[in-house]
Amino acid sequence: MEFLTAVRPSEALGIIKSFLLPERKRLSVKIDEALGRVMAEEIVASEDIPSFTRSLVDGFAVRVKDVYGAKETTPALLVARGEVKVGEQTALKVGPGEAVYVATGAMLPEGTDAVVMQEQTRQTAHDLEVTKTAHKGENICFQGEDIKKGTTVLSPGKRLSAFDIGVLAALGIDHVAVYAIPKVALISSGDEIVPIDASPSPGKVRDINRYTISNLVAPAGCSVHFIGIAKDTLDDVSARLQEARDFDLLILSGGSSKGQSDFVTAAIERLGGKVLFHGVNVRPGKPTIFGTLWDKPVFGLPGHPVSCSLVLLRFVFPMLTELTGESESALCTVKGRLEANVPSSYGIEEYVRVKLSSVDGGCAVAPLYAKSSVISMLAKADGYIIVPEGSEGLEAGEEVEVYTFG
Repeated sequence: MEFLTAVRPSEALGIIKSFLLPERKRLSVKIDEALGRVMAEEIVASEDIPSFTRSLVDGFAVRVKDVYGAKETTPALLVARGEVKVGEQTALKVGPGEAVYVATGAMLPEGTDAVVMQEQTRQTAHDLEVTKTAHKGENICFQGEDIKKGTTVLSPGKRLSAFDIGVLAALGIDHVAVYAIPKVALISSGDEIVPIDASPSPGKVRDINRYTISNLVAPAGCSVHFIGIAKDTLDDVSARLQEARDFDLLILSGGSSKGQSDFVTAAIERLGGKVLFHGVNVRPGKPTIFGTLWDKPVFGLPGHPVSCSLVLLRFVFPMLTELTGESESALCTVKGRLEANVPSSYGIEEYVRVKLSSVDGGCAVAPLYAKSSVISMLAKADGYIIVPEGSEGLEAGEEVEVYTFG
């Protein structure tokens, strides 16, 4: 099987991002089942949060003008009249020279515009002494200060965090529309691949990619299903692909390199699909395949673990973002400065594993080098950098963007 003409990485990403996916399915879930799901609707606040102005501390609700200039030696003298407890509505009105005790979270009486903490007051038999000047709004959360009625609080594409769910709870929303979780089929390929519970005989290796791919894809918001290990025959690769027909995305690892034992492209075409590119000008990971089968996207990734993982992050993750409906990529980046030169070949986009450390308040980036079959180097790395195809390398001290692994 010969390579098709290798494409530039920018072309490959363009082909992937332009792939026409079916409309995403939506469903309604309870908010206690919504953590990590992607929003499929806009949430507009139907009320103010809080719905009343309340105290943030235990203390006395006062008028700022009555305690202006107050201090330990010359306290402001007020008359304490009444108390407001948490959870009760009050009709109290505070006039000049008056104060009302309020508990944390209690409604503020009409006429007050600050709360003085209890420890900044002294009570005598007849007066309340305030020993500190208060500023308007001090120790108060005003009505609507947290969430204003009519404002958009959550938008489609937002992956729900625990705090987002707290916002929904505050607004009394117990169900929310989310996108269905995409189903990803994963197939390992190669006569040399054996399950991890096997003792590999000479020439055999355990199935590393099944686990690295699954544990990279699942946190990105997908459900991963392992179809099995395909032998190096056209019939077996085709049969495994047939088992994956009902999934949203198909990923095969191994069987993408040039050679007579590689049947991924042939199997895609036999089943009526089309290979959109086979080969990308990157290192590691040149023999990457992307195609369409049953109107589903299908990737053929290199078998070497490092190549497989880095190509997955670079080229498959943009498709995962489209499938999940998330507005932001699941990949995180940080900026740092290289500690050493990074040589590269012009015309090839290269992915270099790096180790991060903190130096003088900044981030130092140390390149790590290993062959594409060495999985232990990925475990030691914190992320990777991209050396652009139009560059012959990067220099020590240069600022780079690091795609982190966690």
